[in-house]
Amino acid sequence: MLLIMPYISTEIVLLGLLIILSVLRSIGAGIQSPAVNAVIPQLVPPENLMRYNGLNAMMQSVVQFSAPAVAGIVLSVGTLQNTLLIDILTAIAGIALLSWISLPKQEERVTSSPILFDMRNGVNYVFSKKIIGILLAVYGLFTFLCVPAGYLSGLLVNRTYGDTYWYLTTVEICGFGGMAVGGLLMSVWGGFQKRSKTMFIGFAVFGAMAIGMGITQNFLLYLIFMICYGVALTTIQTTITTLLQENTNISMQERVFGFMGAMYAVCYPFGMVVFGPLADIIPLQWVMIGSGMILLLMPVFLHMTRL
Repeated sequence: MLLIMPYISTEIVLLGLLIILSVLRSIGAGIQSPAVNAVIPQLVPPENLMRYNGLNAMMQSVVQFSAPAVAGIVLSVGTLQNTLLIDILTAIAGIALLSWISLPKQEERVTSSPILFDMRNGVNYVFSKKIIGILLAVYGLFTFLCVPAGYLSGLLVNRTYGDTYWYLTTVEICGFGGMAVGGLLMSVWGGFQKRSKTMFIGFAVFGAMAIGMGITQNFLLYLIFMICYGVALTTIQTTITTLLQENTNISMQERVFGFMGAMYAVCYPFGMVVFGPLADIIPLQWVMIGSGMILLLMPVFLHMTRL
């Protein structure tokens, strides 16, 4: 894109190529993210795995919050070409840093199995391991139920408190701030020794905050609930990731985390398709309260499965 941009004459072609570029980057991220989660247990001692995942979650939240602001500043003083050049240089720097990391040697498996056969093996492995299947199902349901209070929060603020930039910006800051605080908390605390206990409490707080956000009419109290919601969200995500890393055979971890990414890619847009139109039929507050009540029941379900 950087090289061909000077020769692009129309905005329609530029936008089309940017969409293609975005798709290619998304495919790359879909491969990279499972690989990162799979390689973490090879580098981090088991007793520090939860703390590291919490630190990683905190850094991701900070990046998600700050990157759009930084990009806006760069684009306001420079050009799209310069922004792409920054993207390229940071990628080169990241790859250079990774080249210095020595991973533990693994037994190389030479196989000529078709890719569909490998995918079937991955599916069979997931369904043959009860704890992995339950964790992935819980993660998918969790992502689906996150949509009302998390991703539709801007819509609620717009309808209930007003559509000023101040309100909308504050909600976003509190949401990402809570997620960053949750990551920091997990990196310092490391959760309870029994991982499931940490996840139970996370779901209880998460559901209670969703209900509170749907009930309250006070904006300041709504922001407090939003911060706690973000903390609980990161706690749950970190715990599920750690449990998957601890209970998955090292040779199957990339496939399992690939399934985890696929669960998010399916359940998040499905949640938007369901809850978005639903919010035009019934008050969004009721939708938040309903999703929060289901989330409150998640610890009961997990306890029944003896996770």
